[in-house]
Amino acid sequence: MEDPFDFQALRIHQPGKLLPDRAKYEIFNAERQLLATATETEGHTRLKLLSKSMPDTRAFAVTTAAGEPVGFLIKQTSEWITELRDPGGELIGRIRTGGTRRTYTLLGDQGQAVGQVAGDLALKHFSVTGTEGAVFARVRKNWAGLKEMLTPSDHYAVEFTGPVSQPARTLTVMMPIVLDLTLYGPV
Repeated sequence: MEDPFDFQALRIHQPGKLLPDRAKYEIFNAERQLLATATETEGHTRLKLLSKSMPDTRAFAVTTAAGEPVGFLIKQTSEWITELRDPGGELIGRIRTGGTRRTYTLLGDQGQAVGQVAGDLALKHFSVTGTEGAVFARVRKNWAGLKEMLTPSDHYAVEFTGPVSQPARTLTVMMPIVLDLTLYGPV
């Protein structure tokens, strides 16, 4: 399967619902063409959502717009680690959340660092650097407008500014979802 995220600019959108039963993120290219979705595999009762009690592990099925499986995003809250696995269950990489939630480490399938993510104090702008220290992507949280005040809806822009390996690219695209779940969850 070819890389569904092989674009210079991408947008990640969490469709807003007042009380959703499961989180869902949509990934678009710069021309607003839907490329993929990441949908939580298990729903949550409204009572659980109101009490903000969420499971320690949350799993998301990532599929292309045509419904082809890309993989699974598995967020483990207690360990501050998120795994990305291919449709067959093989590890693609991990995203480790730093203690301040302003830093993230992108790890390859063998545990090697393939990128570092650092955010500003407002947690609105993030730079993604490779192992050599050069910035290869920028992630920005955008205000979604008035509806953002009424729902947990967030929008993220990812812009690749340099060459990047396929695992680092995919992990960079998944990082705003992890950021959103870590900072603003449960959603």
